[in-house]
Amino acid sequence: MAPATPPSRPRAWLNCLYALVTAAVCGGLLALAALTPAPPGVLAAVIVICIVCPMVAAYQLPAAVRALRAQLDAARLRRLLDELPEAPHPLGF
Repeated sequence: MAPATPPSRPRAWLNCLYALVTAAVCGGLLALAALTPAPPGVLAAVIVICIVCPMVAAYQLPAAVRALRAQLDAARLRRLLDELPEAPHPLGF
């Protein structure tokens, strides 16, 4: 099996944003279901859904964070290399 390609920068940001929004919505839904009088069966289903959905949304999060960190490291290395002085080739090429 071939390794998966890392997500692009916009896709990685969208994955992070999707996980954040999913966790916030599920937290709000869980609080709303707990505070309103709901049947126990519905409350149990909402609890399961509100736990599973953020877990599914966070499945691609490690790859997205890894891609964003790799791009940051590459940019940091480019800045460091740009600060180095230019030197002539020792053989005159």
